[in-house]
Amino acid sequence: MPTGKTDLIAAAGKGGQPRDPNTIFSHRMPGAMDETLLQNTVTLSATARLSGDQLVVDISVLNDQAGHHVPTDSPLRQMILLVQAVSEQGDALAFVGGPTVTDWGGNGDPGNGDYAGLPGKGYAKILSELWTEIFPSGAYWNPTLTVSDNRIPALGTDSSTFVFAAPEMGDATVEITLLFRRAFKELMDQKGWDVPDIIMERILLDIRE
Repeated sequence: MPTGKTDLIAAAGKGGQPRDPNTIFSHRMPGAMDETLLQNTVTLSATARLSGDQLVVDISVLNDQAGHHVPTDSPLRQMILLVQAVSEQGDALAFVGGPTVTDWGGNGDPGNGDYAGLPGKGYAKILSELWTEIFPSGAYWNPTLTVSDNRIPALGTDSSTFVFAAPEMGDATVEITLLFRRAFKELMDQKGWDVPDIIMERILLDIRE
């Protein structure tokens, strides 16, 4: 709820009196389609280093602006962290170890937003319906079980490490992207929803020999 946007809490012609803008908190509810809101929710930080024949990438996601868990709102909402490392020649470096995006990140062509199995991580509250066993489900109005919940709480930090094979020669580049997705990929495909992911944060790291 940012301050400093206005000096009135009611229209001047309706009895509004000027006040210090720093004492007036915005009650605007932009929602999860607002790119500016999403891009000012968390802080992504990363370092990368060569260690022998490996390239080690350490990543932290700090929830320093939301004031609540991220993602929040409907349990369909999710964040997806993607980590890519390429050689100076543009060839993908072999993934050696670390977390990968889970199945609900989408199985199929990464070019179409299916990221399951790729180096990275998904953040979401995952529900399973008791009667139908639909999983993951956004139907929180039905009887459900919480299968997992790795959303990042307010002022919380999630840290992870990814290891790639070092380039045989030359430099390397690491690209780290944090995406916001409004619904699970399988459901969007079934419904024909064309809702692009929103880039919340992106970092490029150049690794020199």
